Amino acid sequence: MTGEMPVEFEARNRLRLIVSRTTELTPLKAVATKAISLAEDERTAAMDLATVISSDQALTAKLLRLSNSAYYGYARRISNVREAVILLGMRTVRSVAIASAIIDALKVPEDREFDQDLFWAHSVCTGLTAEAIARETRAARPEDAFTAGVLHDVGKLAMMLTEPELFAEVVDLVTTEGLRYHEAESAVFGVSHEIVGFRLAQRWRFPEPLVDAIRNHHPEKGVSRVETLADIVAAANLACNREGLACGFDWTQHPDRKPVLALPRKVDEAIARTPGGMRTIEEKARAFLLHVTARTPRWYATHAAEEPKETASDDEAVRGAA
Repeated sequence: MTGEMPVEFEARNRLRLIVSRTTELTPLKAVATKAISLAEDERTAAMDLATVISSDQALTAKLLRLSNSAYYGYARRISNVREAVILLGMRTVRSVAIASAIIDALKVPEDREFDQDLFWAHSVCTGLTAEAIARETRAARPEDAFTAGVLHDVGKLAMMLTEPELFAEVVDLVTTEGLRYHEAESAVFGVSHEIVGFRLAQRWRFPEPLVDAIRNHHPEKGVSRVETLADIVAAANLACNREGLACGFDWTQHPDRKPVLALPRKVDEAIARTPGGMRTIEEKARAFLLHVTARTPRWYATHAAEEPKETASDDEAVRGAA
């Protein structure tokens, strides 16, 4: 027992350090945290949420750009945040505000070997899949499922930003030594990205179901039922990885590395009820990122041949997910 204590102490200390550095270097915008609390309060008027978001010009521009895109497909033009909140709903607007704020806050320096486009592609695909599962199972509100899905891997991003050299060791073990991501993460950090994300979500005062979903999106025994928000996110994450819509650095195209765990029947039914299935979910994820980041994100090389011709120049820069 005494031999294990230093390792445990080092892991706990590293966890505190990662969370502290992340919140110090990339503080979440006050408008986003305020939007979370307002939308959680059912007594709050939609206009209060609109007022909070309108105080941030950048966030307002992104929300209106997305609201008026084909992503939502409204025939009339939405000209201000109040109209967006009324038409889209408080929780949908909150989801966009949170996702946008996190993407803005946790920007990856250019000198890091980390494909943030594929990271957020996987995250938003997971969010949209979770949204579809929630709509089918009614185990959680679809808007909450989307938010939890988008943020489920935020711990990975925090670990990369605060401990780039250690994170590079993890990626090397995965890509060159063939280790599973969790094995490599445990060997190098001694703590998993779920726990880092869980602590960050607590620090940011996220609602408890969202905190729990981030912490438990990799259940040891797989997903046998869909009864909670955490179940939804875990199932959505596996469904996306099964389709090759993964983070990039933790995925290879080798058949033996592909997820084989069975998912509850309702998960596949939820995806099937989406016209076009996973392909549509992937397209929506790209559209979301296009309007939230105001640039064309690089995408999965295995899917590049199916992209419209007008994005061919972007496809040339796409790196493989392996």
